[in-house]
Amino acid sequence: MYFRQIYIFIITVSIFTTGCQKLVNDPGGEDTNIEVDNGLSYWGGAYDDFGHGVVQTADGGYAVVGTQYSTDTQQDLMLVKFSSTLVFESDTSFGGANSAYNNVANDLQQTADGGYILVGSTFNGTDDDVWVVKYTPTLSLSWQDTIKGPFNDVGNSIQQTLDGSYVVCGTSHDGNDEDIMLWKIAADGSTHPILYSETTDNGTRDFGNYAQQTYDGGYIIVGKSQTTSNADDIRLIKLDAENATDGTVTLTVGFDSTYAIADGVYNDEGLFVQQTSDNGYAIVGNYWASGYGQNNVFVLKTDYQGTEVSTATFGGGFNDFGNCVRQTEDGGFIIVGSKLSQATTNEDVWILKLTHDLSTEWDYTYGGSADDIGTSVNQTTDGGYIITGNTYSYGNQSEIILLKIDGSGVVQDFSN
Repeated sequence: MYFRQIYIFIITVSIFTTGCQKLVNDPGGEDTNIEVDNGLSYWGGAYDDFGHGVVQTADGGYAVVGTQYSTDTQQDLMLVKFSSTLVFESDTSFGGANSAYNNVANDLQQTADGGYILVGSTFNGTDDDVWVVKYTPTLSLSWQDTIKGPFNDVGNSIQQTLDGSYVVCGTSHDGNDEDIMLWKIAADGSTHPILYSETTDNGTRDFGNYAQQTYDGGYIIVGKSQTTSNADDIRLIKLDAENATDGTVTLTVGFDSTYAIADGVYNDEGLFVQQTSDNGYAIVGNYWASGYGQNNVFVLKTDYQGTEVSTATFGGGFNDFGNCVRQTEDGGFIIVGSKLSQATTNEDVWILKLTHDLSTEWDYTYGGSADDIGTSVNQTTDGGYIITGNTYSYGNQSEIILLKIDGSGVVQDFSN
């Protein structure tokens, strides 16, 4: 078994393959045994485990949230804390109020008090509810909240807002089709009013994937909407905040736009959006490329009014996926996802560094003997990047991964 790193530059290509050397990084707790293979930290249990989100913490370390199968049919939340050198510090797993059913965490953020806020979904025995969980800095449970509708409700992203509360983006089923939703969660989890929902049943399937509070106090939402019977387009919604004299805030729709990738056939979906330093927005997502008949990745840049400025597409004749984008300190962008290897037909973790004008700066894949997928990336204070996802390269089941690379994309191995 091995973990390899492939460098693909604009004018040169070099391939470097390393041998397998499993090292125990730290014995950790009773449930988490972290192993390291040439800089790749990975862990998991007897069943499938998936990493969904990673953040650098205030102390310079890292926190990873994911999903752990506690049995072959039941999923639980899993939160793991590492030091700055990727040494295991603490962890917790939690099944929530509905511990006999699936409980999934999709996103996390470190909060102003040093704790953590997570969002996902919990199955109530009939359908899914949005699930929000707050932890203290020591990973003790502070509170949990569920948002229950008559049908399926799922939370996909969460962010602490300027007033100390939280905003959750997700999707609700109204009995006929799916609708984009935005909820406001009180700082103590006591209330969860709706900030945005489809005003009428529009008869189409609309999915909310990610939301961020904008510099003006409003919100930007990205997802996808069904535009024809068999096609989806990227959906971008800007909510403007209007402050009244009594201190109340009213949200109005600033713009509500859809976008289609020029060479796409169907299923254009925005997965992640970030407001950029010029007050515009950068969206990453996936689309079905007409020229290849396979999934490819797009990055779409808009101005502050939602007008498309530029679009770049990446990928080839095999399925390639982008799952997360962040604007970097130099004004460019970092994207993580997966690329299907033409040599092995396995998926590899795929990391793209783009310049401010969406030109490729570097393009690397990292993988082992089976499928490896990147799901979340963040730039770190040293100018490098921290990535999580999952791997099938160390057994028959999926395990969570944590990978630290420097600003040039070189893996940092702290185990030596």
